[in-house]
Amino acid sequence: MSIELLNATSASNSAFRVVCGTMPHIDKSLSHHEALFGHIKSGMVTLETADGATQLKKDDIYFISPNTRYKLINKSEADIDVITINFTNPAAVTQDYLSQSIIRALINGNCTGYAKISSTEPPHNRILHCITTAKKAESEKPDFFQLLVYGKMYEVFYELFANKYVRIVDAESKSKKYRALQRVTNYIDEHYIDGMSLDEVASATGISRYYVSHLFKELMDTTFVGYVNDLRLNRAAMLLMTSDSPIIEIAALSGFNNLSNFNRAFKLHFGKTPSAYRKS
Repeated sequence: MSIELLNATSASNSAFRVVCGTMPHIDKSLSHHEALFGHIKSGMVTLETADGATQLKKDDIYFISPNTRYKLINKSEADIDVITINFTNPAAVTQDYLSQSIIRALINGNCTGYAKISSTEPPHNRILHCITTAKKAESEKPDFFQLLVYGKMYEVFYELFANKYVRIVDAESKSKKYRALQRVTNYIDEHYIDGMSLDEVASATGISRYYVSHLFKELMDTTFVGYVNDLRLNRAAMLLMTSDSPIIEIAALSGFNNLSNFNRAFKLHFGKTPSAYRKS
């Protein structure tokens, strides 16, 4: 299905076929044939893909490759500017000299499915400038605006690939790596509430600790510890919103054996203390 846009401008005749708009409130699983850029203008959302859940906050930018299934959980009525880019016009793309290897990788899923660019990262401002400029050009449509949109979209994809937010991978190699990662994440998902070490996970899955760390870094752009902490904190956030259990009990049920560590990690992750999050 194509993503639903509110206040969307009409698509230009560019090779990319760019459409700009504002993301409505969504809490269902989505998949669409277009690539998508989103800019969180306000609020917070959780983005879930097959690789796990990621918290997005104000000013974060995210990229979703075509045909990647994902879900946005929007608990704070976040305001999100989006640009969708359709690559299904091969002739136009060829005429614009965009490498067919890049197009094929994006369309066929042989590249990174999701990327997050935080406001503290050097490419962020350059990417945001391109997105903002393209959206303004699509909305106002000055003379030759398509050329401006062309240029800014090419710049954005250069930043994604040059800074390794998105990588092209060999299909067979990717399949093997994702199968290995699935074994690891399945084990973690079943045991993250317990005390768990990287060595334990490596032993249980038959994968070396080095390769486990490598899989998280390459395919999920995080660490083993970061992945486990995100699972625990997202579980805690869910329990805070859906139960009346004491915070100390929720901390334990989420895998934290120290309340002060839990409070500190929760505030760092969500920008609020557990008690303030529950009241919001």
